[in-house]
Amino acid sequence: MREVQIGDKILRLRGSVLSLLHYQQEFGRDLLGDMVAMMTGLAGFQAFSNGAEVDPSRLDLSKLDSVAILRLVWTLARTAAGVGGQFPSFTRWLEEYEDINIFDPELLNAAMTEAQKIFFRGGKTVAPAAKK
Repeated sequence: MREVQIGDKILRLRGSVLSLLHYQQEFGRDLLGDMVAMMTGLAGFQAFSNGAEVDPSRLDLSKLDSVAILRLVWTLARTAAGVGGQFPSFTRWLEEYEDINIFDPELLNAAMTEAQKIFFRGGKTVAPAAKK
């Protein structure tokens, strides 16, 4: 779990397999598909904002979906809240965190670190074949 300061509030973020379900239920979309597009857009934004030598023909900021970043952060916050408690809808949550800066490096780093836990879990996921 990661904690990030947003204005005068602490935002707790946690990624787990449950995040996939929360995302699907709230947004009717697949988190993995949105993450792939998000990473493409963020890579373009990062290259652009760092002042690095960028080939304009390869830069595609149209793939940068700021609302997708907010959906990811909401999902991680929802997962951190646990299953039993009440959690606001996406719209209500945005009202509570209206000071959120989706390009804050601390927030992006925390969100991406937690998102990795959803897709890249350690250990074997398939049982070994039975020996004859």
